[in-house]
Amino acid sequence: MEGDSHVSVKEALRQLFGIESYSRIPKLRNSINTLVGALKKKKILDDANAPIEFTASERERWYLKAKDLVAFHNSVILHGIYSEPKVVIKIFENADERKELAGWARDILINRQSVASVGLIRHQLTQFLDQLDSQSDLRQSRLTNPFDNALPQMGFGPHGNLLKVLAAQTAVLSLGDSMMVRFLDGDLEGAEKAAKELSTTEPLLNRYKTMILSKFREAGEFDDLLDEWRK
Repeated sequence: MEGDSHVSVKEALRQLFGIESYSRIPKLRNSINTLVGALKKKKILDDANAPIEFTASERERWYLKAKDLVAFHNSVILHGIYSEPKVVIKIFENADERKELAGWARDILINRQSVASVGLIRHQLTQFLDQLDSQSDLRQSRLTNPFDNALPQMGFGPHGNLLKVLAAQTAVLSLGDSMMVRFLDGDLEGAEKAAKELSTTEPLLNRYKTMILSKFREAGEFDDLLDEWRK
């Protein structure tokens, strides 16, 4: 799998994760196809699809370039944790957000949960979080796979969110958790409201709060600019 050679998504999942039944698990297939499509759109993965031969259909077979297999491996693992393709893209493209999201995952997955209960291996999860919290190149260095027997995409579907599910399972969803759950769901307005209500001395949550308030302010300034152009 070197050079400019290609490998199908189905074969890549088999080689990287030992998944033999990709095409027979609709939730997994839909999740991975959505992820790959988003990553190709953002040029994180090269477009290597090919038309299905001997048919009149416009459908394409999903292929990856061999050079993108590390990025694909890492994106599937990140997608298993964060679920939303847009969050995976943020982690690839923005070092600051990558660090913030790694910290929140550590808090939810290590500090407040029974890791074994959600199909994660503690030693490998710690390695994964340390790697995510570093400056390693996600296109060149493989992240440790923290999952035990199956990927979350096999059960949660394209709109599932492992961290959201786990945060919601705590006895009381804190304002900090609520803020981050809404942020990961793309609800910037809801995240901003929770951030404004949050009062904490916890450095990690304060960094999240600052980041979300800044993003909300930037979005508002952009909307104001569009309004000016429309006048």
